Amino acid sequence: MKKTGIFFVLLIVVSGFVVSTGCTSSDSSDSIPAITPSAPTPVANTTTKTIAPVNVTTRVIPVVKKNTTIVTPTASPDPVDVSEIRFVRYADNDFSLDYPSAWTVSDSLYASYNCISTATKRCYQKELKTIGPFDFSDNEQLKKSSRIVTFTSADKKQNVVAFTSDFLDTFNGNYVLNPSQEWCKELVTVNYPDVPGTVVSDYTYTKSGNTMTSSHTVTMPKGSAAYPLAYTMKNFVTLHHNYRFAYISDTANLRKYQNLRDRILSSITLNDLA
Repeated sequence: MKKTGIFFVLLIVVSGFVVSTGCTSSDSSDSIPAITPSAPTPVANTTTKTIAPVNVTTRVIPVVKKNTTIVTPTASPDPVDVSEIRFVRYADNDFSLDYPSAWTVSDSLYASYNCISTATKRCYQKELKTIGPFDFSDNEQLKKSSRIVTFTSADKKQNVVAFTSDFLDTFNGNYVLNPSQEWCKELVTVNYPDVPGTVVSDYTYTKSGNTMTSSHTVTMPKGSAAYPLAYTMKNFVTLHHNYRFAYISDTANLRKYQNLRDRILSSITLNDLA
């Protein structure tokens, strides 16, 4: 009885297994859904966008040059003490003299002409300002052309001007200097009509052999047209030449540099002493 029951149980188990297997197999073929291939993913239309090159303008910034101011050093005035000045010697066919080494030298020619004065226009105004306080009249005893040598200080405040004229052959030895101071005052007034003769001082006259020498100083007063002009004139007359030397400055500097003036004028040596 026990065996029969066990057999019966096994039979039920086996039967159930067979049935279970058959059902599973049959359902598998009918129930699995067909796999439909998915549609391919559409490829997006890719448009290649050409980027136009950007025109880059290079801005050239000009270099601005700064204005450079060139400072010219101010020329130093001459020392008042003459012993501190280095002198050099100038010499030509007419004369020689000592002058400060810092000064400059230039030369030129002057041709005299007949100038007619009027009440409204002065003769020789240009010559008086640019050359010096000389007599520029057309002298019949002198040759037309005169030689000028100008010595100028470094600060342009002082000049020494040498004015050399030649006598015509027919007048050699016939020209004389007047020893009168009144005569000298009249000559100054011809050039500067608005000043009295009292502007002339220190007039001297000497004669040695065939050479006559005179000198005088002129200081223009305030209010005169030529103020502050001041100068010392030294005149030599020989057989063949008329030499005139002027130390030209202003009223203040002529007094300040009196020793320098005397040093230069006293160093003059003439080549024509016959």
